[in-house]
Amino acid sequence: MISEHMIKAHLKHEKLNIKIFDVIDSTNSEAKRMALSHDSQDGFAPTLLIAKEQTSGRGRMGRRFVSHLGGIYMTLVYVTEKPLIDAVSITTAAAAMVAEAIESVSEAPMKIKWVNDIYNDYGKVAGILAETVSMEDRLAVIVGIGINTGIPEFPEEIQDIASSIGELDGKEGLLIAKITDGLLRYAETHKDRSYMNAYRERFMLAGKNVDLIKGGERTGGGSVVGVDDNGGLLLLPDGQAEVMTVQSGEVSVRESKTK
Repeated sequence: MISEHMIKAHLKHEKLNIKIFDVIDSTNSEAKRMALSHDSQDGFAPTLLIAKEQTSGRGRMGRRFVSHLGGIYMTLVYVTEKPLIDAVSITTAAAAMVAEAIESVSEAPMKIKWVNDIYNDYGKVAGILAETVSMEDRLAVIVGIGINTGIPEFPEEIQDIASSIGELDGKEGLLIAKITDGLLRYAETHKDRSYMNAYRERFMLAGKNVDLIKGGERTGGGSVVGVDDNGGLLLLPDGQAEVMTVQSGEVSVRESKTK
């Protein structure tokens, strides 16, 4: 059972509000409501929202994120006056930090699929949804993270792709604290790109042939070269000789043709 004490016992940042919900529609939705109702002239301390269960968990592209009882569903919301390069860099930083933190508590290697999905050898174990809300002269940054733990029963439609990091044996607070500390360090400048080493080490698409998907439709494809320092996907389009940078959308790996 996750508690505030369990998290703060490992947390390095002291100025953090923590709110824990038994059940909520979505921690990201609650963070948005907080930001929109807040007087931007007042102080806004970073806040960590945690739910034991979500009834309307959200993923990227408006998808539903299955949020069974027992997983880790967390959102960090903080306010910045610093301009952001793009949302991709926030998601990329979070992906690297989540993968590293899971490895530290589970001792199982993690892989990252551009831009926001964390995989183990059996399937997807975590997803990330980064959003922003304008607050007059400032910006609220909302980073939502869902991690499958325990031995969940996934709906039939995702059984082939979903997996779990397994039982954490009381390390849930340590995992949440590690992720939160990493994100708050990044929030101090939004310029540090040291996390890209961890991201590239775990990047699972290099050399893969993929289709580029936007708005649910295929818009192109090619061979993945890598990722740039802001998290953009470096793609060599089909039939082209020049690498392009993809800043938004998602990719689907093409199945290898067999003879």
